Amino acid sequence: MRRVTLDFGACRDRDSLHQYLKEQFGFAEHYGENLDALFDLLTEYPQDIEIVFAEEDCDTCCEAVWGASGSVHSEEMQRYLKKVRRVIEDAAEENSRLYV
Repeated sequence: MRRVTLDFGACRDRDSLHQYLKEQFGFAEHYGENLDALFDLLTEYPQDIEIVFAEEDCDTCCEAVWGASGSVHSEEMQRYLKKVRRVIEDAAEENSRLYV
């Protein structure tokens, strides 16, 4: 089983986040780079994959993620990261090949 550890510390905005997700999951170039596209691709993901978040507790994952520059994510990005995590967890409920 493939394992993907997601660390959003370097993702400063939505574009860099979706580029990171595309790379981590091996999505095609035409990935729509939005939450709906992420959900659709993960619910149809064809391989067994374990998804691990680098942060153990979601309350801290989006509230205190530090990047290389030492600054935390903006409040808007914190909210978006929580949505991304929720989308991934919801997709795992739909696709028995995903383990979160």
